[in-house]
Amino acid sequence: MLRLITGRAGAGKTAQIMDEIRHAASKHEGGRCLLVPEQYSHEAERELARVAGPSLPLYAEVLSFTGLARKVEAELGTGGRRPVDAGGRLLCMALALDSVYSRLRVYAGARRSPELQGQLLAAVDELSAAGFTAEQTMEAAERAPGALGQKLADLALVMGAFHAAIGPEHSDASDRLSELLRRLPESSFGRSGHIYIDGFTDFTGVEMKLLCELMSRGADMTVCLTLDALDEGSEVFELSRRTARRLLREARERGVPSRVETLEARSVRSADILAEHMLSYTEQHFDSDNSVFLYTAESVTAECELAASRAIELARSGCRWRDIAVAVRSFEDYRAQLEAAFAYYGVPLFTARQTDITQKPLPALISSAYEAVLGGWEQAEVFAYLRTGLAGLDAAECDELENYCFTWNIRASHWLSERDWHMHPDGWSGRWDEESKARLARINMLRRRAAAPLLALERASREAHTASEHAEALAALFEDLDLAERLASRADELERTGRLQAADEYARLWDAAVSALEQCAAILGDMELDAAGFSRLYLLTLSQYAVGVIPVSLDMVTAGDFDRMRRRHIKHLIILGASDERLPGPAAEGGVFSSEERRALAELGVPLDAGDAELWREFSLIYNCVCLPSETLTIVSPAYGTDGAAARPSFVMSRAARLFGLEIRRADSRMFRTAAARPALELAAEAAGGRGDALSKAAEAYFEKSEPEQLRRLRAASKARPRLLSPGTARSLYGEELRLSPSRVEKFASCRFAYFLSYGLRAKPRRPAEFKAPETGTFIHYILQHVAEDTAAEGGLAGAESERLAALTEEYARRYLAEELGGLEGKSARFAYLYSRLCESVQRIVEDMAEELRQSEFKPLSFELDFSRPGLSPTAELPGGGSVRLGGIADRVDGWVHGGRLYLRVVDYKTGRKSFSLSDVMYGLGMQMLLYLFALDRSGERLYGMETAPAGVLYVPARDVLLSEEGNLPDEEIERKRRDKLRRSGLVLDDPEVLHAMEAGDSPVRLPVKWKEGVPTGDSLASAERLGLLGRRVEENLRALASQLRSGSITADPCYKGAQDNACLWCDYAEACRFTEGEGSDRRRYLPKLSATRVWDMLEGGAENG
Repeated sequence: MLRLITGRAGAGKTAQIMDEIRHAASKHEGGRCLLVPEQYSHEAERELARVAGPSLPLYAEVLSFTGLARKVEAELGTGGRRPVDAGGRLLCMALALDSVYSRLRVYAGARRSPELQGQLLAAVDELSAAGFTAEQTMEAAERAPGALGQKLADLALVMGAFHAAIGPEHSDASDRLSELLRRLPESSFGRSGHIYIDGFTDFTGVEMKLLCELMSRGADMTVCLTLDALDEGSEVFELSRRTARRLLREARERGVPSRVETLEARSVRSADILAEHMLSYTEQHFDSDNSVFLYTAESVTAECELAASRAIELARSGCRWRDIAVAVRSFEDYRAQLEAAFAYYGVPLFTARQTDITQKPLPALISSAYEAVLGGWEQAEVFAYLRTGLAGLDAAECDELENYCFTWNIRASHWLSERDWHMHPDGWSGRWDEESKARLARINMLRRRAAAPLLALERASREAHTASEHAEALAALFEDLDLAERLASRADELERTGRLQAADEYARLWDAAVSALEQCAAILGDMELDAAGFSRLYLLTLSQYAVGVIPVSLDMVTAGDFDRMRRRHIKHLIILGASDERLPGPAAEGGVFSSEERRALAELGVPLDAGDAELWREFSLIYNCVCLPSETLTIVSPAYGTDGAAARPSFVMSRAARLFGLEIRRADSRMFRTAAARPALELAAEAAGGRGDALSKAAEAYFEKSEPEQLRRLRAASKARPRLLSPGTARSLYGEELRLSPSRVEKFASCRFAYFLSYGLRAKPRRPAEFKAPETGTFIHYILQHVAEDTAAEGGLAGAESERLAALTEEYARRYLAEELGGLEGKSARFAYLYSRLCESVQRIVEDMAEELRQSEFKPLSFELDFSRPGLSPTAELPGGGSVRLGGIADRVDGWVHGGRLYLRVVDYKTGRKSFSLSDVMYGLGMQMLLYLFALDRSGERLYGMETAPAGVLYVPARDVLLSEEGNLPDEEIERKRRDKLRRSGLVLDDPEVLHAMEAGDSPVRLPVKWKEGVPTGDSLASAERLGLLGRRVEENLRALASQLRSGSITADPCYKGAQDNACLWCDYAEACRFTEGEGSDRRRYLPKLSATRVWDMLEGGAENG
């Protein structure tokens, strides 16, 4: 007996069959089965349990067609065949393509394309659901024209290879219903009791054959279909109408009695009126009874915020969160904004989804593990593996190990070596102490913990030859990592912090990993594979396991696509994205067959969805969704489409406006922010900042009354100074007494934010250990200092023979290599070559220094003079309280006694090309040597035992000179050009006697001055008076900079002198700062070049900078 129950949505079809099942259960009559679509089975079980009570399982059950297949398998057995899950199916498809790709004309490239493999698998499933075998598909290919025939021929080959890959020992989900159809006559299902079928619009070919088989064996069936009439009616019901006619025809042909019951709607709701007239153009008008609301919003975010505020409004009227649902066609386009908006408004939201497992740490762990051991232990792969959080190292440990590997460019040979790593964690510039030794020991411990599982995987993979052996190797990696426990611990941690959905996802990852491994071992078996091939197939298999999420509470607003809106008890429905480009949804693109090809296939007798059927299914989906709410329907359309052009409202919204005489209102995004505390507080913040309108002032007044403490904090925050630390924070970072070195002063004067990162946060830039500046500078300083000290007894550099200097230079170069760099062992050939070149250069530098001192009456008094020592470090009180103390180390201080006074000059060795600039000094830059000079002017007598006077400052080039000249030059010309390159830069006392004492003769080759008619000239000269003025300016600069530092300034205000001369050009913190001129408070400080004449005029006249 076939009974059709028809009627519009809300007519009571489902309620009637539920009541019949309940009635049968109350009379203890069993054998009732409710057959529903797979995605609705859980909801149907809950509904039936609510209606029938706790005794339901004794008398009735809810099944999908797949569930029916499992029921019959449980009755008849599976014949020892094990089911292949989603991962195993894609694995079989990959194997199938590997076996036939050379015979394919269209899809040969699918062998290396997981995406295309998935599309082919979907096509195989669709053909199987339509009842087509590989042989029938090949027959259709022979009849099909051109490219379509080639596609079908390829698919026939792929289908055959796919089923061969699955083999007789496994069963495939796509054939499960076909197998059910074959074995159903042997089953007792349907021979008694009653089968109810609900929730379908139409059936696939195999599903229809199953229903026909059940009718043929005399099963009593009741099928509920949503339609208005059997003969003719609205296009919305065309698919259901065709299904009803087909069922009646099949019953008639089999001699099965049938009858049709038509139910009329018990009540007429506004949603029902809209659904009924959705595609008709009646002139009738209806009263919406204040249950339909139409809005347009400026953006997707505004739509989502409107939905959240609407949900709050409805909840305040007395409904539960679970009574509200949000529906969006193509839901994924809205998911992120919707979840963010509901979280912002404090509304609990559940968005049913299957999480893509490839976005989780587990696949990243496995893929990067194989990439590391197969690809030469490249740093990127090794640390991609370690940073998954599943490899045994936490984030801080990964940072420490990665910094070391980056510094020393650690490669495979280092990881594979059994010896401990011995290089300094800070690179060439590092100095060994107990702390650095402890760091290195910790790094070696981390290195061994990190490498042990990978080394074991590498060995096992090298020895493995079959898929089963590779599966065992991967399982051993899981065991070495204690992966199951790590995933469980991570899930527990997430649960403790309230992230219940994420916790549930992590708890399921282990099952997915094991299932994928079992599928690979079972399907691939003893197939010969290398590690790369196995890892590719395993990860392909793993990618098919979607991790579903469950609601963390029973009382939540639910949101999803229209086809997920199947709940029977929705009181309030909010439809978003109601524009004509989204409702009805566009025809599905992608897949193997285009819309035109599907129409051609239908003409060839291959019944795949095509043409009008897709549109009818879309209209049916919209109809069923619109009919869901029992109380209110809210429809929202975006003002603009995805292309930025003005969007037109969907036909659903236009019909609602016409039917009920409603206006589509433009949503005021600011107004609905008053619905929740956090958005309202944002409005109040505008008023607190002094820029609010009436709405924000109203929000401020509300918080003034209800939450005054929160408003007080908000107002305090609005007065916070941008890019300025609090005084307390500044003191915590920099100390009560500022201790500054000239290099720190330079950094702060260059950019306040860079100083904060470097000395406040102590952020260290990562640099590879390359032997260049500043490492080269450290090496040269070391040589110069030690050679000068060793020759002090024989008159210093000036008094030593060249051979003696060369021997000492070579000796100290060897010592530096052994003591500071750890010798040449383990160093690259490139390092050895560069180091030998540097030793040759430092020989020439030492000889040049010696030659200079031989022609000078100034003699070295101090090397590496530490200005932080008591009595030498200058201290100044700051206007706002506190003090600043200057430290730092001067490379060399020279002196010359004349007239009872000790004239002092400060010498700084420069391996780069820095030069002295009076213009820079005026802006607070380049003051290093002047700070030392003026500090010695005040404290030098205490240090050297006699009255002192400043003689100047000099930058001395501590670098070898390379000349680039065209043609051959005489030796004399080469020497002259070389001397010009080595000319000093600086500022010296404008006193002929002092200048002659620095360098004899009237044609100096090193001093930055020239003599004209016995008078020194040049911008590098300063009288004693001008040096005094400059000293006061330097002190003022120091106080001003220190005061700004004390006040907490961290403004990103880099100094800018030109495109090739600015603080940002080589800044170590560019990635952290992301400075953008004009954005926020980001502003360059433009420093125009000041001539020496202009500088002295400003100092002598008291003028301001530039």
